[in-house]
This record gives sequence, C-alpha cells and structure tokens, in this order.
Amino acid sequence: MFKKIKISMLFYGLFSLALIFSFAQAQKKEEKGVKMDNKNITVRWFGHSCFMLSNSVKIVTDPFDKSVGYPLPEVSADIILISHEHFDHNYVSAISGKPELVRGAGDKTVKGITFKEVKSSHGTGRGDNHIRIWELEGIRFAHFGDLGVDLTDSQFKEIGSVDVVFIPVGGYFTIDAEQATKIVNKLNPRIVFPMHYKTPAMGSNFPISGIEPFLKGKKNINKVGKNSVALKKDSLPEEMTVYVLEYK
Repeated sequence: MFKKIKISMLFYGLFSLALIFSFAQAQKKEEKGVKMDNKNITVRWFGHSCFMLSNSVKIVTDPFDKSVGYPLPEVSADIILISHEHFDHNYVSAISGKPELVRGAGDKTVKGITFKEVKSSHGTGRGDNHIRIWELEGIRFAHFGDLGVDLTDSQFKEIGSVDVVFIPVGGYFTIDAEQATKIVNKLNPRIVFPMHYKTPAMGSNFPISGIEPFLKGKKNINKVGKNSVALKKDSLPEEMTVYVLEYK
C-alpha cells in the first residue's frame, strides 16, 4: 500500500516538474520577443524602402522623412533597421514607441532576433550601405537598403540562402532594374519585394525609374492590390514571385 502511494507521489512530482519546466521555457521565449504560436508575418509597405514586419514583434525598415512625398508611417515599433544614414532611410522620429535601433556595421541581436550585417556600397561618393539578414518564424529575410553596386561573390556567400528579399530597383541612387534582376536570379528567393522606385507620391527630387522596367519579362508577378500581405513559411510560393504592394 505504502509502496503504491510512494510511486504515485513520485509520478505527480515528476509531472509537476515537467509543467514548471515547460512554463519556464515559454516565459523565456516570450522574454526574447519570439512567440512560437503565431506563424503569420504581416508585411506592410509605407513607400520607398520602408516596410513593417509584424507578428509578436514589430520591425520597421528604413523610415523616411516627409520630403520623400509619402505620408509618414503612423505606427509604433519594437525594432528599427537603418541601412545607412540618409534622410530618406533614417528618420526614426517618424516611428512611435520605444524601438531599439539596428544601425551601422556588425551583427546585432535584439529581442532574440539576430540581424546579420553584410557591408556593401551605396555607390561612388555615397558611403557604405548595410544589408540586413534575419530570420522570423522560420523565414529568412534580406533588406538591401540602398545597394548601389553589384554584389561580389564574397557578399553573395555572406548573404547565403534567403526566402524573402527587399531590393531597390529604381536606379540612379541605387542599382537599377537590370542589376536587381541579376541579383535576385542568383539568390533565387521565394518572394521579392521591389522598393525604392518612382511612384506618383514622389517629387522631382527623386529622378529614379518606376517599377515597370523591373517587372518586364518576369514570369511570376503578384500585384497584391493593397499595402500589406500575410506570409507563412509553409505557404510561400514554390517559384520566385515578385510581390507588388501599394503604399496606401
């Protein structure tokens, strides 16, 4: 009789310890800002090179100031990524909340997410540009900022395999449609978000091309028809697809 009671007590003791361990692990994940039960990531475009990726954490890329022409994003964020220190990519005052900034050279880990930095060039006389690569909900993202020259073999190797890329296509200040096409063809991601191209919102201060040259000849184009789209790892397109978002 007493033996059975001891066995029962041991069983319940082990069960209780397992529950406590599971709860601690869940708390640890939440403290890191990574919520494992939400697999959807919403990508929203505000114009130019500014996107917000959101699920349990909100990440904003390259916020612009009002001179660019688009309405300023009226959102809060946990993290802001800045590819380089130009007014149309580093206007952090546009974003509310208490975001942590990822800027400059080097890899950085914020809220449990590691942002790998690949140093690149904005172009002759324009300084450095920092490509950022990170993973969220099993999806590897790469934001190319104001990449102004072709990538080297070494840079391709550093970037590695990526699922989703945000790449400039407008030329003049950045790589153009032809250069961007060569890069995405070599990387072969599942989704390409073109950015930094001319739209009706922008003034004459930005003598860049529209999106049409980049879309020409592309086999898979998804004109979303709105400013956001939800992504999930197991439902990404099988073949590389260009997603065209609206900025409003």
